[in-house]
Amino acid sequence: MQKTKEYRYADLKTSGVSDMTLVGHPVVYDTPTTVNLEGGGSYTEIIHAGALDDCDLSDSTLIYNHDETRVPLARAGRTMTLQVTEHGLYMRAELAGDSAQAREVYSAVRRGDLSGMSFAFVVPDGGSRYDSETNVRHITKIAKVYEVSICPHPAYPTASVEARSAITTARDEARAQARTRAARLQAQLRAQRIINHRV
Repeated sequence: MQKTKEYRYADLKTSGVSDMTLVGHPVVYDTPTTVNLEGGGSYTEIIHAGALDDCDLSDSTLIYNHDETRVPLARAGRTMTLQVTEHGLYMRAELAGDSAQAREVYSAVRRGDLSGMSFAFVVPDGGSRYDSETNVRHITKIAKVYEVSICPHPAYPTASVEARSAITTARDEARAQARTRAARLQAQLRAQRIINHRV
């Protein structure tokens, strides 16, 4: 089954020296994050420690605002380092000084005009579960990180179709169970009234 690519947001900064280097943690383990759903509503998501074990980071790219039509700002294994740590995923990217887009992005990050980044990833079958009682999605496995993006609007995360579907299904099941319990209770009350009436 084809899995849906998901996007999440994190903070970004310059390395502190004037070498066109950006650093950040696109993924931070065990940190609850609110994910807003299209059309309203939200849920909490937690990426648990170990979720990136055996994750494919080999051809991840750094791009601006998920625009895959532009030349990448950096690429894993060449000009970007993605390292899985005990805290999550650490990124260090060296931008090209001869690229107008790279200079513009770096300057905006240094000034604080851009301070967020997003990462696109895929969760394999069985890699997450949704708890409808607490409205929390737990991610225990990420199969691949496709890209890290520098984003102008990190405050508005969007959920994937996969996540919305899983949550909608769980909520529908919970509502169906509640309706079944209510119907059983009503039947018991009716039966008790009949018995009491006969006595």
